[in-house]
Amino acid sequence: MFRKMMVVGCLLFSAVSGATELPRCLLVYSYHIGYAWNDGIDRGATQVLEGQCEIRRFYMDSKRNPEPKYIEKKAKDAYALIEQWNPDVVIAADDNASKFLVVPYLKDHKTPVVFCGVNWTTEAYGYPFSNVTGMIEKAPLEPLFILAEQALSAEPSMQNDTLRHLHFIDADRLSSHKEYDRIREHFENDRMQFHPYFVETFKQWKSAFLEAQQGDLVMVLNSAGISGWEQAEAERFVAKYGTTLSIGMYDWMREFNMVTMAKEPEEQGEWAAEVAQMILAGSSPAEIPIASNRRWNSFVNRRLLSKTELVLPDTFIQRAQKVGE
Repeated sequence: MFRKMMVVGCLLFSAVSGATELPRCLLVYSYHIGYAWNDGIDRGATQVLEGQCEIRRFYMDSKRNPEPKYIEKKAKDAYALIEQWNPDVVIAADDNASKFLVVPYLKDHKTPVVFCGVNWTTEAYGYPFSNVTGMIEKAPLEPLFILAEQALSAEPSMQNDTLRHLHFIDADRLSSHKEYDRIREHFENDRMQFHPYFVETFKQWKSAFLEAQQGDLVMVLNSAGISGWEQAEAERFVAKYGTTLSIGMYDWMREFNMVTMAKEPEEQGEWAAEVAQMILAGSSPAEIPIASNRRWNSFVNRRLLSKTELVLPDTFIQRAQKVGE
C-alpha cells in the first residue's frame, strides 16, 4: 500500500512540477562534507530529488564540533535559513539535526520534515509530530552477533557457557553513546560482559585497541570525530596488533574489522527523498508511518582474519565482499 502511494504521489508531483516553479528542498545534515555516512545519505537523496526540486544543503558539522553550544548555534542558523528561504520540505539527517533543530524549532511547524539516520529509536524526540515522519537507523546486530558466536564457539577454549568479554571502541559522541546503550541493552547478559571505550584522540584509540586484545570480541566502530586520526597508521597498527575477533557496522571501517555488516546510508537518503516527493505531491507526514532501514552490506577482511584460527561459515564467506586480498 505504501509503495502504491509513493508511485501515485511521484506521478502527481511530476505532472505538477513540469508546469510550475520547482519546489524548495532543504537538506540539513548533522555532520560535514567528507564524512562517509553523511556523503552516502546525500548521494541517495540527491539521486531522487535532483531536477525535481531546488536543493539547498546545510551542514551542522557536529561530528567535528560536539560542544552543545556550537551545535545549538548551528541549529539556530539552520532555523533562520528555514524562516528566510521558506522551503517546501526539510530533510533532517541524523540525531543532532533532530535533537537540536527539529524538536525545539519545527515541532508541529508549518514546514513538513522528513528525518533519517536517527539511531534505533525516536523516543527521545517524541516523534511523530503532525508535520514530521522519517526513517530510523538500525544496525544488523542480530546476524552480526550470531556469526561472532558461531566463530567463537567453534574454538575449543571458548565453549558455549564461557563468559565473553566484548570491548567496544568508538568516538566520544552522542550517537556513539546511543549506539552503545542499545547494543548493551540487547546483548549484555550473564554470558557477555561489555567494556566500553569512548575516545577523543588517536592515541587513546590505539591504547583502547591494545587493551581490547585481552578480550574475546572487539567492536571497532566509528573513527569520525577522533582527534589526530591517521587512516594509514591505524591500518598498520591493527594489522600488527589485532589478534582478537573484531566486528563492525560501518563500511568505511572494514579495514579495522575482521567481519563487517554495514548499514547503507544511501537507503536513508533515498527513502527520505521519496517521502519528501510524496509530501510535495500533497501527502501529509502524519499519513506516512515511521520506517526502519532494511539493507546492509557484508564484508570479510581475510588479511586480519588470517591472524587467527577462527573459522567463519562458508555461506557467509561466499556472500561477503572481500577486503585485504
